[in-house]
Amino acid sequence: MQFNSYSYLLLLLVSVLLFWNMPVRYRRIYVLALSILFYASWNVYFLVIPIAMCGIAFWSGHTIRIGGSAGRHALWAGIAAIVIILAVFKYGHFVAENLNTIIGWLNLEPLPLAWHLALPLGISFYSFEAISYLLDTRQGRVKSANFGDLLLFIMFWPHLIAGPIVRTRELIPQLRFDRPFESRFVLIGLDRLLLGLVQKNLIANTIGGWVDEGFLPKTAALNTTIDNWALAVAFGIQIYFDFAAYTNMAIGAAQMIGITLPENFRHPYHAANPVDFWSRWHMTLSRWIRDYVFFPLNAGFQDRRLRLYLSLVAVMGLVGLWHGAAWGFVIWGIMHGVYLASYRAFEHWRGEQVPQGLALRLALRLVTLCAVVAAWVPFRAASLEQATAMLKSMFVNFSFGFSFSVNFYLMALIWCLWIALEPMFGSLIARMGEADKPGLSAGMNRYLLRPGAYAVLLLLFLAFDDRDTQFIYFQF
Repeated sequence: MQFNSYSYLLLLLVSVLLFWNMPVRYRRIYVLALSILFYASWNVYFLVIPIAMCGIAFWSGHTIRIGGSAGRHALWAGIAAIVIILAVFKYGHFVAENLNTIIGWLNLEPLPLAWHLALPLGISFYSFEAISYLLDTRQGRVKSANFGDLLLFIMFWPHLIAGPIVRTRELIPQLRFDRPFESRFVLIGLDRLLLGLVQKNLIANTIGGWVDEGFLPKTAALNTTIDNWALAVAFGIQIYFDFAAYTNMAIGAAQMIGITLPENFRHPYHAANPVDFWSRWHMTLSRWIRDYVFFPLNAGFQDRRLRLYLSLVAVMGLVGLWHGAAWGFVIWGIMHGVYLASYRAFEHWRGEQVPQGLALRLALRLVTLCAVVAAWVPFRAASLEQATAMLKSMFVNFSFGFSFSVNFYLMALIWCLWIALEPMFGSLIARMGEADKPGLSAGMNRYLLRPGAYAVLLLLFLAFDDRDTQFIYFQF
């Protein structure tokens, strides 16, 4: 059931209405039932996967609290079990294909590749959440959680399929659902929900058709330098608004029943440097990687710069692999690792306090933006050969001309201008969240501005509705 489908939106409104009109003691089981039914609407058989991970996390967490060697063994056994489940479903075929490539070099009999497991929705996200629970338990950061708490934490439908990636200490305390009704919960939730619907239908879906055409292998072979840069920019726009749309709808749905989920984006294309980009893009993944992978790898090695640079490249390569079982994703991650390592080396060369002159700041912003855009090419390309050809066209083998309709280039330009003004629009949306503050302006906001904005957003959603278009991050 897609977040932008009519059936989901209707059921969401009915579910929220029922939620606020039932006794508090029934709300937990009600939300859990909704979440299970939501996941079952995709594939009822895959329900066993998140439930099994909850069981593994619960058993391991209980044993971890015993401490000693049993606790250490339980931690690594739990993490290993979760990673194995993820690897089997997501990377089994990828590993077999690459093994066959190596076997072919050795002139040996290839492995059979007839099997290909379907990917359970959300497995990359809820596996990370289960692992974070085990690590936080080991470090004493979370209190004891019963199986019901963990199951609701993992299965809570707004963040189940594509995040945000939450921590147990952020969400479980809220899952008592004992907050009294306040109209601002529903109003702020509707703000984010409608914003996400428009981002998905008006921006991501409309430009996505041009991107799909431009990245077709036959089409890409004829693209000019201008075409390839425009397509890279267009895909950067598409994936940003597609993922931000899902995040806004997830945060909005949770807010409508009084639950606050963490933010996932903060105007990423306004980043001042590569480090700043990853503090703005997919923020919950960034902090997960930082806290549970990068910091442990570099603990005690702060003065070893080469280790820092290599670990940045390696960790970001893993981030790319987390996105999908293909070398294009790994290359995308490695490119970002090189960007981060290069910037850290630049900081070390110039001193920890990089000069803040206007020219340098503008140059860093421009280089960062171009680098991020270029990295989207291997992420989206159908093959490494296609990605290599497009990148060569962008940086080495220059050719000029326009292969697509002028509407494509104008559309990309318009949404670039929108992104440039995005912080201003964000502040306007934030002001709408102040509807409950007393005063004349609050009354105008609630009874005039907000209804008018809702009407415009709904019209845009309906006018550009495409019910066959899934969210990009659902495949990860």
